[in-house]
Amino acid sequence: MNILFVEDEPDTREVTAELMRVMGHQVVDVGNANAALRVLRSGVPIDVLVCDIGLPGMDGDLLAAEARCLRSELRVVFTTGQNFQQAAKDPFPVVLIKPYSPDELEGALRNGVGRP
Repeated sequence: MNILFVEDEPDTREVTAELMRVMGHQVVDVGNANAALRVLRSGVPIDVLVCDIGLPGMDGDLLAAEARCLRSELRVVFTTGQNFQQAAKDPFPVVLIKPYSPDELEGALRNGVGRP
C-alpha cells in the first residue's frame, strides 16, 4: 500500500513511518499540509492519506478535503491526541487516537475511508 503520512512532530513521524515500512507499505512522510499537497500534485501513487488533525497552518480535516479534490479515490485515516468529535469535520472518519498500537494502525490503514 502507498501511504502519504503527514505528522508535524518529527520523532512521531520518523517512528511511525518506519513502522509502516516494516509492515510492508511504501511511505512518503512529510511534516505539513503544504508538503502533502505537493506530493499529491506530483502524481506519486498514494492509496491512503494518514494525517494528524492538529497540523500547523492547515488542519488535517481541511487537508483531507483538499486531497480528495485532487484524488477522489483517496482513503483517509486521521490521527489525533485530542477528542476527535471536536477535532475533525469529516463525515466518515477513521480515527486513530494517540498513542495507538501497531495493530490499530494496520487495521486503520486497511479500513481507511474513501469518498462516499
